[in-house]
Amino acid sequence: MNRSPLPRLLLPVSLLALGAMACTADGEITGDPLPDLVGDLCDADEPDQERPDGWAEASHCKGAEANYDLLFSDDTVHRIDITLSADNYAATMDDLEEIYGGSTGGPGGPGGPGGPPGSFTDQEPIWVPVTVELDGVTWWQVGMRYKGNSSLSSSYQSGGRKLPFRLGFDKYEDDSPALLNQRFWGFKKMTFSSAYKDSSLIREKTAGDIFRDAGVPVARSSFVRIYVDSGDGPVYFGLYTMVEDPSDELLEVQFDDDSGNLYKPDGDGATLASFDEASMIKKTNEDEADFSDVQALISALNANASDAATWRAGLEAVFDVSGYLTMLATSQAMVNWDAYGWMTHNYYLYGDPSDDGRLVWLPWDLNEAMLVGNGPGANADSVMLDEIGSGWPLIRNLLDDTQYRATYRAELEAALLGAFEQDALQERMTAYHELIAPYVSGADGEAAPYTNLSNTSAFDSSLTGSGGLFDHIADRHAAVGSALGL
Repeated sequence: MNRSPLPRLLLPVSLLALGAMACTADGEITGDPLPDLVGDLCDADEPDQERPDGWAEASHCKGAEANYDLLFSDDTVHRIDITLSADNYAATMDDLEEIYGGSTGGPGGPGGPGGPPGSFTDQEPIWVPVTVELDGVTWWQVGMRYKGNSSLSSSYQSGGRKLPFRLGFDKYEDDSPALLNQRFWGFKKMTFSSAYKDSSLIREKTAGDIFRDAGVPVARSSFVRIYVDSGDGPVYFGLYTMVEDPSDELLEVQFDDDSGNLYKPDGDGATLASFDEASMIKKTNEDEADFSDVQALISALNANASDAATWRAGLEAVFDVSGYLTMLATSQAMVNWDAYGWMTHNYYLYGDPSDDGRLVWLPWDLNEAMLVGNGPGANADSVMLDEIGSGWPLIRNLLDDTQYRATYRAELEAALLGAFEQDALQERMTAYHELIAPYVSGADGEAAPYTNLSNTSAFDSSLTGSGGLFDHIADRHAAVGSALGL
């Protein structure tokens, strides 16, 4: 959804807390003072630029190569420490209470009266400044805010405090010029998924791996331990999946030209049945009122298809149909219900200038992939998607076309033999499960209220137990094979 932050004068912070905060002239919450300004300069800095002690080119500077190998390793669980003042932490909790109506209890204990669990809102949680540390390197006055729809509202309202969030590393550069263009090993922003509804805690990362193996552009991710100190020492907030923001380095790394329009559709227009500018939320080129690429897609998609060859040519001129059918087949092979066809969000569109501006589909928000029974309809695990109606024209119109339907069938079979191949996927899942196990259960594991698990046995049995991920993979292979007559 396109959300707007609350005006600062309306922040739901008690007068007592507000009086204790350090604030700028306009009342904005500020972070701790910076260390001595004796750090290294960036290559592009002016001679009079000052940097905090500990600042370095590779770890902090804009233009430094994004360090994917460090941050997104498949065999490392980094520890990230986040420090913020007690007042700022209290402000974030007051803000969530204002938005969601209080906490109803649950693993975090009793709370306020609460609202309907999982209720959505257009109101975006507030940003607060925090200090971030990874492997002995520090980043200062980083913007932090909670994010998500049901993953945030339901967790908060049930009393849980393992909440999804995002970090913006240059959020407060206007207040602190010494932090101009601060980066996190080459990244401007980062998101953190809380494994909501995922007893295995590996769905987000594994689903991303599956898409990537199929050749689908998708965000990279890794497992991280999050510790938060709001004044009483570090508290383990749980095992998260750190996911890169698609509007950051992804476009430069996965495309030949990163200057195109990136959209994160959300709302009624995200069905692509008709153009709605408010639903086409720009994540790049935000100041340019040019939506011609996505308008051309919607026009071509919904054009009269009396001549199938002409219709296909018109659509393929503005949209990477082949890539979309690969993504759709991979998605339905594994099941990813929280996506187009059921929900009007959770995807990006990128107009790739190096491909004549054709729009490319990027899946997003994968924590409920490979999870059956949680979708809004009984057809979320459909293979051929014949149950999807005309309100979702990108699925319906493509799969009603004989040629595209044949391509989709071929991509389903390719998924079974490749990206969703059973033995290799089970091996990968086992490795991830063993990697994160010490940080999920046991002495160093998650504990209420900083967990989404009902009990640790749910994690222990999430792969091989009845109804676990291994059973799911086998069931999907059987379902796809049956639908294809294999």
